[in-house]
Amino acid sequence: MSKIKVNKFLLDSGERYCVIINKETGIPLFHPNLYLTTQVRNSGHAIATIESKAVNLSLFYRFMEKKNIDIEEYILSGKYLSGRDIDHLIIFLSKTSDLKKGMRHKSDYVSKRTLCNRLDNITAYLSWLTEELLQYDFPKYKTHLSKMLKTINARKPICNYYNDSECAGDGDKALSDSAVDIIMKSIDPHSPDNPFESIVRNRNAIIIMVLTELGIRGGELLNIKIGDINFQEQMLYIRRRADEVNDPRLNQPLVKTLGRALALSNELSSKLMDYIIYDRKLFSKGKSDFLFITYKSGPFQGEPLSKSGYFKILSTISKCDLLLKGLTGHKFRHTWNYNFSCLMDSLNVSEKEQGVIREKVMGWRPNSGTAEKYNKRFVKEKANDASVRLQERLSCRNRGVQNDK
Repeated sequence: MSKIKVNKFLLDSGERYCVIINKETGIPLFHPNLYLTTQVRNSGHAIATIESKAVNLSLFYRFMEKKNIDIEEYILSGKYLSGRDIDHLIIFLSKTSDLKKGMRHKSDYVSKRTLCNRLDNITAYLSWLTEELLQYDFPKYKTHLSKMLKTINARKPICNYYNDSECAGDGDKALSDSAVDIIMKSIDPHSPDNPFESIVRNRNAIIIMVLTELGIRGGELLNIKIGDINFQEQMLYIRRRADEVNDPRLNQPLVKTLGRALALSNELSSKLMDYIIYDRKLFSKGKSDFLFITYKSGPFQGEPLSKSGYFKILSTISKCDLLLKGLTGHKFRHTWNYNFSCLMDSLNVSEKEQGVIREKVMGWRPNSGTAEKYNKRFVKEKANDASVRLQERLSCRNRGVQNDK
């Protein structure tokens, strides 16, 4: 088993960070961590990006360990990875790893996109490492480095980062009406088919209700604090809280979109109020003011609901029916956008005005183009409807011509 791993931790400032270490000695690896700090963290990248690059560099050093190669010594002595070494590296990187805890892999091999990302991260690191180690001698060895990087890039799989989603069968991520009906019946706290224990049924039902009615991301949902809700005005405020000191979750859920205010319906506002007064208070223990908390007895009871706890709720619901296979929280966001398009279309709201409203509610930057990704089902249905109408019109015209003859 490899000694190289990624260690994630929480700083006193609230910042989440990670380092690559030798788990036998507990000593961080000098150069990869210097690179992560100076080239990635100090450039303002989020912890998710830093961790992703750390995982890829850890895999690279695992391979070096397996092949008994000291890459720093190689570079200092003017040696570089051979074509054979690079072939073996790519085979190694093509396989799934255990570096990200809790991840379930559908296959023993990663996608082409993941492999390309791993190789891109490693080539960027090797370029930096060579210049860092050789410094004034770098121009002398630049040709050798370029040759090695060119060899790696030549062996990268052809990866289209912008796949034609329709050809890939991934153009419609919104839930069907039937799937939504099944979900709502399954999470009904009084339903005998509810898959959850009685103590968490109401909390989980409200979580799904918030996702369905507001179309927010999972990270936004897990970031909501009680103080973010103005019950008098019936408004919910989505706030960005990167590196929140009072958030004990090491794997902190983040708000990726812009902060914003969302109006609440009478029913959702009432449900949230009842949840806080009659349900949540039984388990809060004054530990946290985050809205959704852990109910399970033990040291974590009362603390904010974790990402893994959130994913477990969705996974449990997905097992209620075959139609729900592959259910994710993000599908509720796509479904919200589909329902929004239907409503706006019925009200004859112009596409331009729809775009402005959608961007504001979803937290997207104006004119970012993100709305297009979330509106595919509606566009596809409109296109299909227009196609059928055109066919019918042409068919009627052709019949008329034939009758004239």
